[in-house]
Amino acid sequence: MRALRLLWEYRNPLIAGMSITVVLSIVAMVAALVIGLIACLGTMTRWRLLRHAAILVVEFCRNTPILVLLIWVHYALPDIIGVKFTAFESALIALTMQSSGYLAEEYRAGIESIEYGQVEAAQALGLRWWPIMLRVVLPQAIMRMLPGVLNQFVTCFKSTSIVSVIAVPDLMYQAGLVVSATFVAMPVYTFVALVYFLLVLAVSAGVRHLGNRLPTMRLA
Repeated sequence: MRALRLLWEYRNPLIAGMSITVVLSIVAMVAALVIGLIACLGTMTRWRLLRHAAILVVEFCRNTPILVLLIWVHYALPDIIGVKFTAFESALIALTMQSSGYLAEEYRAGIESIEYGQVEAAQALGLRWWPIMLRVVLPQAIMRMLPGVLNQFVTCFKSTSIVSVIAVPDLMYQAGLVVSATFVAMPVYTFVALVYFLLVLAVSAGVRHLGNRLPTMRLA
């Protein structure tokens, strides 16, 4: 009962931190969907210099650990470009960079899975490259890559748990403040673990359900 009273007493900062965690992961994924597509098209272009540059950026985003990427964006990147970021902005940029790197590969795999005969048929009808991509290739590719995109959202959501290291007031950061004020760690961190578990479980269940529905959706 004492643990429940403690959580109820500090419910406002914990709810605020939970909201920031959810918003951060959603905004990062929406941005990554756009940037990932641009990066994917860059890796598939015929312009060699642009293709190699896009591949280098994608590999940097995919292969750099999220903690290292987060600290690099917050402390090193401002010295390079001369723009200072808030903690929330740094977290958003780092999460977007990593997710867009993985999504670029998801897009590429989805696009390359489309039979080239469909592209040739569209070209025979007089369609140019962009209309073919937008009307023929991408709609089918997105359907095939949707489970992978949702799985990346789960990964992105779990990665938000480390943004407290640069003082983003997310759920973990607020939990740390509560523990510092009360010196009671077990119920607070158990509550945080339970929140992450339930939210990720809900998203994972949605991923599995959608994965089971996709074959039916394609046949409909």
